[in-house]
Amino acid sequence: MIAKAFEDFLLSHLDNYLIPAEDLAIFIDTHNADHVKLLLMSNGYSRVPVLTKDKKYVGTISISDILSYQAQNQLNDWEVDPTDIREMVNTKIETINEAADLTEIMHKLVDFPFLPVVNDDNVFQGIITRKSILKAVNSLLHDFTNYYDIVPKHDADKD
Repeated sequence: MIAKAFEDFLLSHLDNYLIPAEDLAIFIDTHNADHVKLLLMSNGYSRVPVLTKDKKYVGTISISDILSYQAQNQLNDWEVDPTDIREMVNTKIETINEAADLTEIMHKLVDFPFLPVVNDDNVFQGIITRKSILKAVNSLLHDFTNYYDIVPKHDADKD
């Protein structure tokens, strides 16, 4: 459990920690591999969320996911290129519910550079990045004493 003062401070510095879906590059699960490879390479994205047409979260996709699928299925470029990416989607990145608390977010971000955020109906809301949380933690480490006094517990017991 995160100490209440720390949690309050971090949350006050996380006003914009959720990058909303409409501000992100996304792919639809029926996009073909050729289209996705072209966009990933030309825009420099390493991994992008994949949704259904009704905005339900499916997983993520990267060039390495496409190449892995191609190798596992022993396909040539001309065979993999027209294939829908739903066949290649990576589902290893855990999602987080939009109502998740800071403790859960921080535990899951240890293993992933970002977390896809979904609502109770699995509709994609956006992502929380490790970078946004680390920026808030950096503020905590540098600015916390501007707002709070830190008193060792054994000294507080003497009062």
